[in-house]
Amino acid sequence: MRPPNAIDFWRGVALVMIFVNHVPGLDYSILTLRNYAISDAAELFVFLAGCSLAFVANGTRVRPVGQVVFRLLMRAFEIWQAQIVSISVAIAMLGASAIAFTDPLLLEWHNAGPAFSDTVRASIGMVLLTYQIGYFNILPLYVALLLLSVVFVVIARYSLTLTLAASLALYVATLTYEIQFPSWPASGAWFFNPLSWQLLIVLGFLAIAAKRKFPDWERWVMRGWPLAVAIVCIGTAIVWVDYRPDPLLVPEPRYFFLFDKAYLSPARILSMLAIAIAFYPAFPLLSRQLGPVVRYCSSLGRNSLAVFCVASLLALAGQIVRYIYGPSFVLDTAIVASGLLLLRFTAWVAEYQASES
Repeated sequence: MRPPNAIDFWRGVALVMIFVNHVPGLDYSILTLRNYAISDAAELFVFLAGCSLAFVANGTRVRPVGQVVFRLLMRAFEIWQAQIVSISVAIAMLGASAIAFTDPLLLEWHNAGPAFSDTVRASIGMVLLTYQIGYFNILPLYVALLLLSVVFVVIARYSLTLTLAASLALYVATLTYEIQFPSWPASGAWFFNPLSWQLLIVLGFLAIAAKRKFPDWERWVMRGWPLAVAIVCIGTAIVWVDYRPDPLLVPEPRYFFLFDKAYLSPARILSMLAIAIAFYPAFPLLSRQLGPVVRYCSSLGRNSLAVFCVASLLALAGQIVRYIYGPSFVLDTAIVASGLLLLRFTAWVAEYQASES
């Protein structure tokens, strides 16, 4: 078991915020990133995934490219399996709740309707990742990002600049021509567009790769710290005044000027990069002052896949409980407290299994 580090810690923080945000209306959501920045915990999670990707590609030594590609493909397969299991359990939870509480409306929650009314096609769509339900759509994004990352990791062996250029080119083309991943059997498109979100995971990857390659990288980053803090403060003000660009008034291509989450508009990327730089020096201080909190969040971050799956299911359970019994501060507190305990237990189980294998 590796000791606490900045990536694991902030990934754990992102997981806690995702859990809280996945129970809409929860009183404690006021403490999460989306209330203080244009970006939110999903961007933080993906950016940190890019940082981790750099260690997969080049850990303590430079691995053969074939070995790196194999590891990425196996990780994508592992996450695909986790998505199939978690979405199946979620649909079963909705079905069981509809029966237990005699409320067929639960069968329609979060686009779950096709799973019950068009089971054959929905089952195929789940396997293909083209059928997703609300709050269970981040893992399909992660699978697609890992598959796309194979290309960028290979390019990075030759040039970090070329890697960034290729990622930017795909991002610009996606926003300009509004290219999407289609959903099936339900109409529409993926909630998270992998062709635009790939830029964020590549930026995380390049940040760590550049830190290793250029001795002055950290000094350059810290030079930008005052500007990053200013951007974070501006983003907070924008969120607090509830400003959002009007899609009918912005010029074309419109997604460059919106705060769109599906296409990951530039404002959301800028916000995430500013947050990453602004809080870059914070981990050592937090480790000294808030040791138990750092150890807790780091344990979640070390076991992010298992914790994320359990967090998603716990959040759905919280949604159902609040729907049946009505929201209250006491109930919200019970949901958060029990959820945080179960997430820590999940991390402990994952680490125990890893130590036994």
